[in-house]
Amino acid sequence: MIVLEKNLKWVTPILSPLLSLLLLYFTYWSIIGDTEEINAFSYVSTYLYLIWFNGMVYFSGHLSNFYENFIPIRKNPSLRLTLELITLFVMALLFFYVVLITINLHSNKPSPHIIQKNNLILGVIQSLILLLYCSLIITDDYLRKWRDESIKAETLKQDKLRAENRALQAHLNPHFLFNSLNVLISEIEYDPVQAKKFAMDLSHTYRYVLQIKEATEVTFETEWEAMKHYLDLHQVRLGEGLNLDLNIENEKSQRIIPPLSLQLLLENVFKHNVATIRKPLTIKVEMREDFIKIENNIQLKNKKQESYNIGLTYLKESFKAMDKNAQVEITETSDYFSVTIPLLNKTA
Repeated sequence: MIVLEKNLKWVTPILSPLLSLLLLYFTYWSIIGDTEEINAFSYVSTYLYLIWFNGMVYFSGHLSNFYENFIPIRKNPSLRLTLELITLFVMALLFFYVVLITINLHSNKPSPHIIQKNNLILGVIQSLILLLYCSLIITDDYLRKWRDESIKAETLKQDKLRAENRALQAHLNPHFLFNSLNVLISEIEYDPVQAKKFAMDLSHTYRYVLQIKEATEVTFETEWEAMKHYLDLHQVRLGEGLNLDLNIENEKSQRIIPPLSLQLLLENVFKHNVATIRKPLTIKVEMREDFIKIENNIQLKNKKQESYNIGLTYLKESFKAMDKNAQVEITETSDYFSVTIPLLNKTA
């Protein structure tokens, strides 16, 4: 794309002079009528014609930048486009008059500034050609700017996602850490062996967050390995208040997802729902070849807090950044809440 754009930059400087020479030769031929008598470069009008034509082309190429300083196209696109079209029309009208004067000068007219009816068609044709050519240049300029703006917007979006990803990685719910440390202290006193395993799971969980700090994608195998430690921590902390139903088709799957996707969904479940022996929280994790689904029964900690959307917008944007066709499906009923995310293929 960059090489093609560099090549296109040479088109206008070459095509514009060639087109002006062709039109000028056609003008002289229509006046003189004999190609052998045409010695275009011996006429002063030739140079005036070429300067005017190429000057208008050059000006049209900078017209958009000129108006951008006074009327940004984002603020008032209708007015901006109208002004540019009017300017082009005036330019073409002036050029039309220049063509007629050139014709009259070589037709030995006593008053070359007076428009002759028989030369109107020739002047109109050349003016329309100039108008069309300048319009194409402005259109090309618009398309280039639109593309650049699109690339810039996409870059900003990617930067925003990376920033959000780092923010997400930087925080596992502080309450989770405090609760985990309290559990660890209790386990050290009553079950040292279990306490050691709990400490290892906690270490694995936070190590994973640090390891993928700069990652934009991870394999399901990598993410799931970390989530098993994460779920084990909650299982020890909540005991019989947590029921896990894991149905994983292929733990070694190399399909990819945004980092911490599963952690975000699981943390959302724990954050919003009560999990006690009397009201156990059930989490189902189902993985197939093309998707992974996390579902839980709904028993909100705060009845007024009915939204599960914290982090889900970020998750959707992360998948879209990896694959514009990726869909995150959210299902909510009075009894359960589920999120299904796609497992993507690695890009070449």
